[in-house]
Amino acid sequence: METPYACYLRLPDLLGLQRPRTPDRQPGQWADEHFFITVHQSAEVLVSQALVDLREVSRLARCGGPAAAAGSLRRVTALMDMLEAHLALLERLDPGAFASFRPLLENASAAQSSQFAELFRRIAALDCRPAREANSAEADAGAGAEVDAGGAHEAEDREVADALWALRAAVTRWRTRHLLLVERMIGDRPGTGGTSGLAYLRSRIDLPPHE
Repeated sequence: METPYACYLRLPDLLGLQRPRTPDRQPGQWADEHFFITVHQSAEVLVSQALVDLREVSRLARCGGPAAAAGSLRRVTALMDMLEAHLALLERLDPGAFASFRPLLENASAAQSSQFAELFRRIAALDCRPAREANSAEADAGAGAEVDAGGAHEAEDREVADALWALRAAVTRWRTRHLLLVERMIGDRPGTGGTSGLAYLRSRIDLPPHE
C-alpha cells in the first residue's frame, strides 16, 4: 500500500523516470547510465526551484522587499552550490564508462536544457534595485528621519548587492567546474549536441578582467 509520503511526493512516478537505453544484459553499463540520468534529472529539478525563487526575487524587488529578496537570492545561491555538487557526483563516472554509453545519447546534450539557459539568462539580467516612491508626508519629514531612512535603505541595498554578487560568483564556479568535468570526460571532442565542446564552454565563463 502506498504511504502518504510516497503519494505526496509522487514517488512511483518519479522513480519510474530513470530509463537507461542500455540493455539489461549489460548491468555494469546500465548502472552507469542510470547514474548519469539520475544526476541530470535531479539537477533539472533543482533548476526548476531556482527559477521559482528568481521569479520571487523579481516580485519582491518590485514590491520594495529587499531583505526578503536577499533571502531568496541566497537560496538560489545554495541551489547553485548543490548543482556544482552534482558535477562532483559526475566526476565519479569513469570517462571510459561514459564513452561506452555515450552513443546512446544520440544528439541529446545538456546544452539543450531550456531551464539552464533560462536560469543563467535570468541571473545575468537581475536588477534587484527596489522601486521606492516617497509620498508627500515622507517628503515633509524632518532631516533626521530622512537620514535614518536613507541609512536603512543603504544597508538593505548592500545586503541585496552582496547576495547578488555571491550568486553570480556561484554561477562562475559552476561553469568552471563544468568545463573541467567535460575536459575530463570527452577532451577536445565535439559535444553530442553539435557544439564545439570545450571551446564553447570556455566562451561561457564570465571571468573578471585582469588588472
